[in-house]
Amino acid sequence: MNKKPYAEHVYLTDGEYMYLVNKYGEYELNRKIEKLNQSKKRNPKRKENIKSDFHAIISKGMQTVEPIRDRLLIEEMKQELRKTSERNYFLFVMGINTGLRISDLLPLQVKDVRNQTHITLKETKTRKNKRFLLNAELRGIIADYIRDKEDDDYLFPSHKTDLPLQRVQAYKVLNQAAKTVGIQNFGTHSLRKTFGFWHYTMNRNVALLQDIFNHSSPEITLRYIGINQDIVDQSLEHFSL
Repeated sequence: MNKKPYAEHVYLTDGEYMYLVNKYGEYELNRKIEKLNQSKKRNPKRKENIKSDFHAIISKGMQTVEPIRDRLLIEEMKQELRKTSERNYFLFVMGINTGLRISDLLPLQVKDVRNQTHITLKETKTRKNKRFLLNAELRGIIADYIRDKEDDDYLFPSHKTDLPLQRVQAYKVLNQAAKTVGIQNFGTHSLRKTFGFWHYTMNRNVALLQDIFNHSSPEITLRYIGINQDIVDQSLEHFSL
């Protein structure tokens, strides 16, 4: 298979990249790719010794980003984020209720959600047009949050600039709250995975969720939201010979 450059010295196939995204989440994977890229830059011999960038990334043993499976922890996360700012709380709530990637959430402006029942956008990663419903409870939260904001304001502005919050800053804010309430294996992708996990738990319709996530197969969707691992764990819990 043809491999593509995901950094100056890091090459992966499409399949390898998708597997790693599902395993680690975009932010964590990009950080891991950059770390490997810098390592190769510092030590040219590594470029010769590493036969597979995919296996080099896997071998580092980075924790898999997981959904939040406990509703109480979701509520604790909301409360913890609200202590720091309404922006941080709202980012979390938007993420777990829409399933949007963090890269698609952060650039949103007030006019994208004011008096809207749906968010319509072109996904950053797939470049596909997508229309996401805003549920009734979320529309109420949005109305409260944007009440005193202008249409051209960003929903998630940086406190230091007029620009949107950067992904690395979003990760730091969310990850700190997750650590405080005792959530493990958390990353910005956990918001999207949490949406997927609970959507499947409530509806048991993997085909529908597969369509929402633009995945190529139900197996990828179940693995992405951690359901496959849950099923495996349950099957082994009382297995004994």
